[in-house]
Amino acid sequence: MNNQVATRGRSRGKIRLIMLAATAGTVLAACGSSASATSKSVSSTSQASLAPYVMHAIVSETGSGSFLGSEEAKSLQTLAKQVNASGGIDGHPLQMDIKDNQSSPATAVSLATSLISSGVPFLLNGSIVAADKAVDALATANGPFIYDLSPGVHPAAGSMIFSSGLSTTDQVEAGLSFLQSKGLTNIAAMTSTDATGADGLAQLKKALALPQFSSIHLLTEQTFDPGAVSVDAQMSVIKADNPQALIIWTTGTPFGTVLSAMSSLGMKSLPTLTTDGNAQYPELIHLKSTMVNTLYFPTPVFYLPQSDITNPAIKAQVAALHTAVASTGDKVNTSWGLSWGPAQLLIAAVKKIGVSATAKQIQSYMENLHNVPSVWGFYNTSVSDHRGLSMSDIHMTDWNGSSFVSVSSAGSPSSAG
Repeated sequence: MNNQVATRGRSRGKIRLIMLAATAGTVLAACGSSASATSKSVSSTSQASLAPYVMHAIVSETGSGSFLGSEEAKSLQTLAKQVNASGGIDGHPLQMDIKDNQSSPATAVSLATSLISSGVPFLLNGSIVAADKAVDALATANGPFIYDLSPGVHPAAGSMIFSSGLSTTDQVEAGLSFLQSKGLTNIAAMTSTDATGADGLAQLKKALALPQFSSIHLLTEQTFDPGAVSVDAQMSVIKADNPQALIIWTTGTPFGTVLSAMSSLGMKSLPTLTTDGNAQYPELIHLKSTMVNTLYFPTPVFYLPQSDITNPAIKAQVAALHTAVASTGDKVNTSWGLSWGPAQLLIAAVKKIGVSATAKQIQSYMENLHNVPSVWGFYNTSVSDHRGLSMSDIHMTDWNGSSFVSVSSAGSPSSAG
């Protein structure tokens, strides 16, 4: 960062940027940052004299999405500590501003409106589909650039919206491919009526219309209010149809409600598939008493043992994530990765463009990522692809009661040997 930019930063006072910290220089180099822009060592004295970057995120620290948002917030704070320990953002100390949307779309919109009116060029937006979509509606062609932390958002080509994690479209298709490979072709679906469940059901129906899934039959689809305390009636209908496998698409407390019904109806032996949003250690351990015997997830690479990761660049990224999470006493969950990945990309963008980067400049940068290694796999984005991940980045895993076990290789439905 040249002296002109640093001087401008000091004269303006507090710089308001909505971005998050990256860890190692591997990501920055992979994103095409020049050595002169990214690798300068700044003394602690120099860093302290520069105005901080204030980076904003809106997540669900409380409410129904807190099982995701609380860890997303912790992930961002951990990243901030790491980047400040290595000199900050081109010498500017990183200051995190994390706001709680309380899992409410209305609250999320109120918080985002205030930030947008102050002129922020981009922000991170989480943690559940309904809240994310509500804020997305505020974006215009000129900004702000919004990085949603929910995989259930499907950004339009050329929009100001990006979506984190593995697409629910790909998750469903990967799950169906895996079930089909195991001969489990008569299935049932149980989905919540909120935005998360509605998206899962829509993706399931779209996938089942594809020729490659013509052998799979959806015997019944049952829906339920995510606030319901019992879904025994819906599960009784599913039990009567005698499916070979069940797909549950909901997250958090409603997922536990479904497992409770399965337990009370003697359905624990039914192979079950669910979204990686439920691949959360605390949640799964808490649900031990009602847990089904076989529970499959479409998960990212950071759920695998590090010894199973063969690509050195990806392995280095995953190792850095595990080290950071271990420093907090947690275990790596999807929620950590959902904010970690976007953080790496956004910090690289600002390093490359400069602290005065506009929403349009960020958008242009983010639409041109090629083979960028991350904890999710390799990012490859374009004007039409605002996620950058694919089926090849999905690993099917099985929860064994204490950890996740790989049951297929990335992008392959066949059982792992």
